[in-house]
Amino acid sequence: MNASPPDYNAIYFDSNELLSNGWPDPSPRLGNFLHIGRGWNIRAFIPAPVLDETEAHWRRAVEYQATQLATAKKEFERHSRPIVCDVSIEAPAIEELRSQYRVGREEILKRFDIGVIPYSDRSIEFFFQRATNYVMPFEKEREGKGFQDAVIMQSVLEHLHSDGGLKGLLITKDGGMRQAQTADFLPGLDKLGYATLDEAWDNLIHFHIDQTVIQPYHEERKNALAAVKEMENDLKEFLATHLTESMLRAGELGAPASAIKLISVDSIEVSFVDTPVPDSDANPDRAVKILISVSAQCTALLRKESFSFFSSLFGNPDQASSGPALPSEAFQGNARWSGGIRATAKVVDRQFHDIVPEAIVSDEELRTQK
Repeated sequence: MNASPPDYNAIYFDSNELLSNGWPDPSPRLGNFLHIGRGWNIRAFIPAPVLDETEAHWRRAVEYQATQLATAKKEFERHSRPIVCDVSIEAPAIEELRSQYRVGREEILKRFDIGVIPYSDRSIEFFFQRATNYVMPFEKEREGKGFQDAVIMQSVLEHLHSDGGLKGLLITKDGGMRQAQTADFLPGLDKLGYATLDEAWDNLIHFHIDQTVIQPYHEERKNALAAVKEMENDLKEFLATHLTESMLRAGELGAPASAIKLISVDSIEVSFVDTPVPDSDANPDRAVKILISVSAQCTALLRKESFSFFSSLFGNPDQASSGPALPSEAFQGNARWSGGIRATAKVVDRQFHDIVPEAIVSDEELRTQK
């Protein structure tokens, strides 16, 4: 996979992405992004104007729903006439709800170690000049649209400027903000990129999986293969005591033979070792089961088998009258076997130790397990 690492070490959030992902009750994607980012020492920040904007959005929604409750009460009383119904609907006071909202928000900020950066200290004149000249994110002919985005972006830029070790990524859906030129707000600073949450998540999770799963898996498979190749004699001894004559193949095309006694396992060739994918959340030092793909060249006592190419295709009408074939004379020759060996091993620092062969796997079964 070799996914490229993130080219930032600080993330900042715009209001639209937070609101789209349930803030201040983060969606699974937002929570995972923050959790994995923290694991790679990526610091997370929310500008103070974003916190204020998202709170205002929450408050407007709650106040609107409160008016809907009052409307529903009136409608119920109207439709229930001439029956007089005393319906009591009372929502908690908005200030009480806001207090609870802020407590919950602080818990989320602490849980994910999210810092809050202050408002920009630029003057109203600074933003007014850019608005009247339609400097993005201010949009032309939109009567100052983009003011909130400009304040958020300027706050982020000033925070990056104050910490020379940070390179930031602003998580936003706003097209105007992504078109803005940093030089129009803080000349000489080239430390801020832009992405949606989905874009940033895709890059981060691919990098995370590559570093914590894919690369360790490939490293362990390579190390397992090297360790197995160092134990050729052990594998030959294991095959010598576990192979049966019916597992061996002998003879050549047109001259078939069957093995009647295994004499020795002369050489082996290990092609690959299959190992379990390491669990990134578990201890990498562990006991595992592995599967070794191996072929062997053997010496065996063989017996030739009668064979006719044309008889194998069309049958031999005279065979029934000729009686059973006479047993052929046994001789010593070459036989071969291919398949797998199940084994156990201990993994320490991605290296394989104490490999113990346990059972033979047929070539057919091995192919189904690759």
